[in-house]
Amino acid sequence: ITSCLMAFPAAAFSSQRLLSSAPRVAPRTFRLYSGSRGRSRSRKEEEKRLGKSSKELDWEHYEFSLNPKQDNRFGSNAALAAGENLDEAEEAREDRLAAKKMEDENNAFKNLDPQIIKAAKEILEPFINEDRLQRVSTVLKQRTKRSKFLFENPSNPSNVWACLRTIDSFGIQNVDVVIESGMYSKKQALNQKRGMRTAMGSAQWLSLKNHGSTADAIREIRDVQGYKVYASDLNPNSKDVREIDWDEGPICIVMGNEDRGISEEMRELADETFTLPMCGFAESFNLSVATSITLAHMSANSSEGKGPLRPGDLDDHEFNCLYLKGLLNSLPQKRTGNALLKQNGIELPEIFDFL
Repeated sequence: ITSCLMAFPAAAFSSQRLLSSAPRVAPRTFRLYSGSRGRSRSRKEEEKRLGKSSKELDWEHYEFSLNPKQDNRFGSNAALAAGENLDEAEEAREDRLAAKKMEDENNAFKNLDPQIIKAAKEILEPFINEDRLQRVSTVLKQRTKRSKFLFENPSNPSNVWACLRTIDSFGIQNVDVVIESGMYSKKQALNQKRGMRTAMGSAQWLSLKNHGSTADAIREIRDVQGYKVYASDLNPNSKDVREIDWDEGPICIVMGNEDRGISEEMRELADETFTLPMCGFAESFNLSVATSITLAHMSANSSEGKGPLRPGDLDDHEFNCLYLKGLLNSLPQKRTGNALLKQNGIELPEIFDFL
């Protein structure tokens, strides 16, 4: 990988190629999301084969908005347009509730008895087509917990959503987010933070954890879980990403706020800071682009059981918990799984009624 990133295929980043393949839009026609009729047909065929998600934010078939800042899939902007005041204390309370819900969901699966998981799988599998079962199993067998990502007080939910989907594509299972309520004080920022909760709540194939502060996040990730903390930062003392020792131990990559970068507190707490080499006039990469480039470096340094990405390193219980979650998410209706299990004498904990 050269300093100008020439190792990446030009076609992957070519805007000219994207423009040449875009559909012609008739005059006075407005389209909220990009796409084509042919693509729509293939999508419908794929949904018929694999099952359509019931969520408006579709993880597997997401189309990016032409105007991400006004993307109502992350929460309506009508309240802002109407001049509605957003209460900071109430929003902070919603942050805490969202964080608790994430924690409760993770624990609900983690605490299930292995025998219950085994029985539940046997009951649910006949109701899901073979292609879907194969896909869920294949994806989970490529998951890794060797590395994880931490996003510190991000501001754009569309950016975060793009980052989460890219992380999923590289097989990383665990993502943490710091949402310090006090960092979001104005109406636009509060509305974007609402969108952040929507984005994180819809990332159903990842294991997410929300921290109330940077100190809390680092305490758990490094001191309890044993990860080295490498933060992306433009400071002159940062190491070139190509010089990172990816085999030093489990690694947590930190990405900062789109405008401010990482906090001074994070800069002091991180084990290492790194930069992504650039050779143009732009000062920094977009958050989702920086995440993608970092992941590409991680992937290039991973092979034969070494490096930051080590597919298949989930333990059996974690794999089985995620597989059961995948089965429940693959059923056409949210409560179908619980109903099927109850009919067969399996009572999941009450919290599963709200997941």
